[in-house]
Amino acid sequence: MQQDRRARLSRRGGLLAVGAAVGLAGVSATAPAAIGRTAASVPSTRAIHLIGDSWAAGLFADPSHALGQVAAAALGMTITVDAISGTGYVATAGAEDYLQRAQEASGRHRLVIVQGGSNDVGEDLDAIAAAATGTWRTLARRFPAARLLALGPGPDPEPVDADQRAVDAALRRAVTAQGVPYVSMLDEDWIPAARASAVLGAITKHPTPAGQQYLGLRLAAAIRLIHPEVLTGV
Repeated sequence: MQQDRRARLSRRGGLLAVGAAVGLAGVSATAPAAIGRTAASVPSTRAIHLIGDSWAAGLFADPSHALGQVAAAALGMTITVDAISGTGYVATAGAEDYLQRAQEASGRHRLVIVQGGSNDVGEDLDAIAAAATGTWRTLARRFPAARLLALGPGPDPEPVDADQRAVDAALRRAVTAQGVPYVSMLDEDWIPAARASAVLGAITKHPTPAGQQYLGLRLAAAIRLIHPEVLTGV
């Protein structure tokens, strides 16, 4: 599998058994009506483009085996990962935010995913929503035939607080208003507080290699449920 990734550093067994067997059950999303993207229009290339933060970059784990790569392998697809630690829809960490990277993205990918938002905690919620709206409008223009999917932030850091949930809710509203399905790790309880140590490092507060495997399988299950058409054909 040919994989490209851009990752810069600045931040960070029971669940895994569940993840290994995860299927459609228990996976849901806020999935608005399709926005004029028919199955016939899906690009022939079985490829994913992923924009994200340190969780997608594999910070403190294996950058070549982070959640995006795990999901792509499980689905039999290739992936391009544009993950920069510390960034978000508004947060830049001295690099580029999601909108700027969306403006530079191109290719004939079947699926485009944006992961994250935890680095935007503390920013103005209206500014976050506006940035998310701009990001998804840009991606819809740059990838007119691709399916789109937003993966919200995880518990970063754990335990989840009211500010994290406020950002997650603001992103959900902004993203679904653009006709894009939104998967909330927080609302779906992908990482229950009682089992967080099975996924997140005690010191790093980021997914461990085993945690990345689990999250990637959860993401693959969500894709199968929400966008099964990307798995058909060559």
